Amino acid sequence: MSSHQHDNSCPACQSRRQFLGSGLILGLGLILPSMSIASGFKQLNGEVWVNGRSANAKTRIHAGSTIKTSANSSTAFVIANNAFLLRPNSHVKFTRQGNSRLSISTLRLITGGLLSVFGSGPKKLVTPTATIGIRGTGVYMEAQEASSYVCLCYGKVDLSANVSVDKTEELETKHHKGKNIGKDGLIADAGMTNHTDDELVMLEDLVGRKVPF
Repeated sequence: MSSHQHDNSCPACQSRRQFLGSGLILGLGLILPSMSIASGFKQLNGEVWVNGRSANAKTRIHAGSTIKTSANSSTAFVIANNAFLLRPNSHVKFTRQGNSRLSISTLRLITGGLLSVFGSGPKKLVTPTATIGIRGTGVYMEAQEASSYVCLCYGKVDLSANVSVDKTEELETKHHKGKNIGKDGLIADAGMTNHTDDELVMLEDLVGRKVPF
């Protein structure tokens, strides 16, 4: 699938430039001042829900939260040493490790697009068609019912199609390696699309780190 075709099929990602323009340069009072790493929203653009309830900048989020955006909204947030950028029309559900409110066990992207940077420790990322095992890395994902796009931005992951989770493809890169995973289990090479290095720099900065490239 070409990058152009992928852009057209991803309504969740169409306002990325709008988000960068309105959210990163803040003059709108939508960013929370924070000198230390703390779980919570760092940027809010439009209507966002946490666990089914409308959220604001002070809404608490943790490793067991479910977060959803509307067609014209997007958000950046932090959970412990992990940072996320959730696109419009997107829905992500986190499962915590044991009783911890900070340690993420599983991230399930139900629909839409999500850029993530993770601290150390094993985690499982799931879309409707793919499962990704990580131990600290940067990943961009788009989830649709029939296919998923996964870009390993840097680091190392184990990627498998959900129809054959016993077959794992090891990916490693220092700067972007994309894959399309179909409902039929086919994993195909893809380029880098719908996310930027500037966004990765922004997310890593939220948790006090720098990108490795």
